[in-house]
Amino acid sequence: MNLLLRNLLLATFFAVLTAVGAMFSISIPIPFYVVPFSMQTFVVLMSGLLLGPKYGPLSQALYIVMGLIGLPVFAGGAGGPQYVFSPTFGFLLGFVAASWVAGALAPRAKNFPHYALVCLAATVGLYVIALPCFYVLVRFVAGTGITLVRALQIAFLPFIIPDLIKVVAAGCLASRTIPMLKEAGLLPGGRAK
Repeated sequence: MNLLLRNLLLATFFAVLTAVGAMFSISIPIPFYVVPFSMQTFVVLMSGLLLGPKYGPLSQALYIVMGLIGLPVFAGGAGGPQYVFSPTFGFLLGFVAASWVAGALAPRAKNFPHYALVCLAATVGLYVIALPCFYVLVRFVAGTGITLVRALQIAFLPFIIPDLIKVVAAGCLASRTIPMLKEAGLLPGGRAK
């Protein structure tokens, strides 16, 4: 199979996996909006680790496009162009950044601690994009007058432990699977098929 076609198919596959991760979310209502807990961050990390800094982010961009054209692929079955005004839209943009960071740093990783640090860095990248977007959308677009501290209490603190668990899980899975995939010639850096 053509390498480009294979990579595009894998990017599409990870876009669909991200949508599936959104379907299996638990939503907790708090003031101003509902906090969704899902497996999406795990899928985002794996997309970057396995597909690299080009096709990993492409998979997440494709996921965003799927939702913005109206497919109900976002958390809670949401979708449509109006979602750009949702408080959680910045997290979707952060998915692209997180996948890129994971893909860019993964080739340097050699073992579980390295992969876990890569995933941690990618998660930080996600929040660097997501939190300012959340604050702007909730404070200025929704007009709530929320403070920065309250925004962090809502959009960051509840996710620390679940995201650290996903970092460890993705690091563990990557440290076990990536060397095998490289050995099989299915990832760059492995022996040729």
